[in-house]
Amino acid sequence: MRVTLEEVAARAGVSLATVSRVIGRRGAVAETTRAAVLTAMDELGYTRSTLLPESPRRLVAVGAPGNPEYWQTQVCTRVATALQDQGLLITRPPVETDSAPLDIAIEAGAVALVTPTLTSLHTSIPCIRVDEQSASLAEGGTGDIIAARLDLGGGMTTAFEHLRAIGHRRIGLICNDTGELATQLIQRFLAEHPARSYGLPLEDWIAPVPKSFSGGSRAILELKDATCTAVIVQSALQLHGALHGLRNRRLQVPRDMSLVGFGDSPTMRFTGPPATVLGIDVDGLSQALIEATLSTLRITPGGPATVPPVFRPRLFARGSTAAARQ
Repeated sequence: MRVTLEEVAARAGVSLATVSRVIGRRGAVAETTRAAVLTAMDELGYTRSTLLPESPRRLVAVGAPGNPEYWQTQVCTRVATALQDQGLLITRPPVETDSAPLDIAIEAGAVALVTPTLTSLHTSIPCIRVDEQSASLAEGGTGDIIAARLDLGGGMTTAFEHLRAIGHRRIGLICNDTGELATQLIQRFLAEHPARSYGLPLEDWIAPVPKSFSGGSRAILELKDATCTAVIVQSALQLHGALHGLRNRRLQVPRDMSLVGFGDSPTMRFTGPPATVLGIDVDGLSQALIEATLSTLRITPGGPATVPPVFRPRLFARGSTAAARQ
């Protein structure tokens, strides 16, 4: 019968995080506590590759959320390549709450998880990730190491400033119907909207839909019927769907509706018309995750940055936004 880390923690009378620190040989653990954990492992018959002598060929899980955005896959690719260059073994499981592939990677001996997700996964190993600028570390898991912060509020402000400068006031939002990023975008949308003080029905201008082509196609027509003249779109799939939905109704972008995407990708330059987007600093986020991982695993001296760097999305104005029709 397989022995779990939770059973080891219960037998030793310590927390799951403490067991993780003992197995991963990280952080300060009292010798009596370490001995209790190792004794519990022996008594329960728990074995794991990380109990072998220290080796630079340690296993690190580098994963993006299920159905990731382009920028998230690019960050993972850059991080995985850099860590492999440091002699680490890499596995690439998708990372979600209750993710079986991630659990398998941890049981196989992964000593850290590196991910560009904004959601705490409450793992038993260090989770080195990105967070939203306004989020509190206390909201995350005890093993979370925030390598960088993404300023979604600043990005939303940038989009609003751009659309407002060309005459738009009735601005809507298409976002995923689940996920921490969608929750953060809705909060920032309501807090930063240029019409928030005018008593307008901002909640009616938010369309949470599945992260899909059909979701975007349906949502854009709902917001058009709600008299929005411009829409910010979370997912690339939703943006492609929004363009399709407007074309099917014989509406044109940007004449009848301006669109701003969240996150850049090569396809955004070839939509009809090329999409205005809030680009994510992929190189900056990747480097921050790499540095935090190497310091956490003590491959480089020092610890993760006390104050993580903040990255604000940058607007790339293309053909999908234009002045509002009077």
